[in-house]
Amino acid sequence: GKLRRLSILKVDQNKLIQLTDSIGDCESLTELVLTENQLQSLPKSIGKLKKLNNLNADRNKLTSLPKEVGGCCSLNVFSVRDNRLSRIPSEISQATELHVLDVAGNRQEIFVFSWLTYLPISLTTLKLKALWLSDNQSQPLLTFQTDTDPETGEKILTCVLLPQMPSEPGCQDNLPRCGALESLVNEMSDETWNERAVNRVSAIRFLEDEKDEEENEMRTLLRRATPHPGELKNMKKTVENLRNDMNAAKGLDSNKNEVNNAIDRVTTSV
Repeated sequence: GKLRRLSILKVDQNKLIQLTDSIGDCESLTELVLTENQLQSLPKSIGKLKKLNNLNADRNKLTSLPKEVGGCCSLNVFSVRDNRLSRIPSEISQATELHVLDVAGNRQEIFVFSWLTYLPISLTTLKLKALWLSDNQSQPLLTFQTDTDPETGEKILTCVLLPQMPSEPGCQDNLPRCGALESLVNEMSDETWNERAVNRVSAIRFLEDEKDEEENEMRTLLRRATPHPGELKNMKKTVENLRNDMNAAKGLDSNKNEVNNAIDRVTTSV
């Protein structure tokens, strides 16, 4: 906590079970990487890090997040992928500079029925550019619907990828990254879909304006197979041959021009 000028702290891939409260006194921190540890919680003092713009706590054992995390007013990227979170505090919306939120893969072991069920409606106040709920999500942003939590009665956000159901071992690797959302929709029965659609009154998008939406549609990325090294060599050879042919052609043109100029000079002198 006495490291007041420390700006980057990376303690990933250790066996940390606790993050000291004094982390909040490292007031100059801009990046904090805690991935692949055994943390079950984050200290409340983390909300004191006003300059923090990247917080990554992927692949830990987090069961909850402190509401004070909303105090990280400069936070741009917040990633808590592959933890055991069942809810995201609504106070996260106080981090008004947040653009990327990754909460994919939050579920307990398969025999414990606890997983991320919904998102707080306060997220709609943020200018999010990416909200990741699944490893197989084909778009950085999805269309959300408003719903009502049957236990608390508060308004919440949900979509086809919520709640995050436990996946069977090996199943995740077999799903194609693109088109997974479509397969989920196709495999869902009409009764299940209608049941989930009850009380949903509107669609929520995290886009700043229609222009952003049009740009997103135009920037569709196509994933292509990586060429085999043998193919790359053949491509390189083809390009080199073309280059040599072009240089040879340029040489012929140059010689032809010189000959023509010489003939012109001789003709003129005669």
